[in-house]
Amino acid sequence: MKSFDHGFAVFFMGCALLLSACGKSGEAAAAKSDHEEGRGLKFTPEIIKALELKPSEAEERPIAGEVRLMAQVFKTAPDVLASVSLSPAEAALLQTQTFTGAKLVRVDRGGESANGRVDAVFALDRSTVRVVGDFVSLALNAAPRTVLTIPRSALLDSATGLFVYVINGEFYLRTAVKVGARSADFIEITDGLYAGDSVVATPVEQLWLAELRLTKGGGHSH
Repeated sequence: MKSFDHGFAVFFMGCALLLSACGKSGEAAAAKSDHEEGRGLKFTPEIIKALELKPSEAEERPIAGEVRLMAQVFKTAPDVLASVSLSPAEAALLQTQTFTGAKLVRVDRGGESANGRVDAVFALDRSTVRVVGDFVSLALNAAPRTVLTIPRSALLDSATGLFVYVINGEFYLRTAVKVGARSADFIEITDGLYAGDSVVATPVEQLWLAELRLTKGGGHSH
């Protein structure tokens, strides 16, 4: 906590000095330039050191991910069946995996044309008594796959979506991503990054607050 407080104190001091030197018009111009040109945030070496920014690379590695779903029981005999509504892409990912914890029986695509969703149907074991209408949390442990990953700490889960901060020279650009399987330490990136991209592993929450501070109520994607 002491390191966090000190880092933010230095950060805001740096901002104050920068803004006092540039004035309000300079502040607005700097923010406008960074965001319009899609470059991202830029900090002095002192602020980077104070915030203890740690980089990591997006790289391919085997990951045995855990998929968590909330399914609803709709049949109890002869098998206990439960379904969950997913996007076609999510369902396609499930169909390529071997799971423990439940068995994927089929994917019903009847409603896809109407609402863009499909129903994944799972067979549940009978260790627990189920009745129609019950909601069941399914933890599906997928077999390992080699996929593009980043540390879980690098993912920013905000109200406006999922992001990472990509490091491009001296700039830190918040970039939207899509994710897949998750393990204890890593998370699969299915869209938004390439292998070898450098990202901030930690502290992404502080960078997010810094961006909001500098842009005075940001929260939008670039």
